[in-house]
Amino acid sequence: MSTAMLYYLAWQEDDWLDEVLDRFPEVNALVPTAKTFEMLAGQRKSGEVKRAVMVLNAAGEQERTHEFLQLCKTDPQLSTDPLYIVGLKPDEEEAWQEAYPNAKIIVITGFAVEFDYDAVLARMEIDLEGAH
Repeated sequence: MSTAMLYYLAWQEDDWLDEVLDRFPEVNALVPTAKTFEMLAGQRKSGEVKRAVMVLNAAGEQERTHEFLQLCKTDPQLSTDPLYIVGLKPDEEEAWQEAYPNAKIIVITGFAVEFDYDAVLARMEIDLEGAH
């Protein structure tokens, strides 16, 4: 396993997962639960994963997503890892940005087929390669 990992956290499979899997050789796709948090925190603490980028799809389970992110905020490493929050509607963007000022909130307006996934994935790649 690489020491850099992209974690894709979502409540169900979606277009973002497809795009991430097409771009990154190693992706750990998980459901964002308390058990998942413990595993991620353990991997970061042990040094098994030295750099991580979290991509969290908040669609559908926003309350549970907030609960997961509150756990991450308490962890010294996970709280500083690059965080991308996807799956939100345009009118939800501002509230999420206020709640998580360090997160990159990615909102798709218009048609998904017209969205520039590549530009967002390129930023994730740069973060994963070591902006820490």
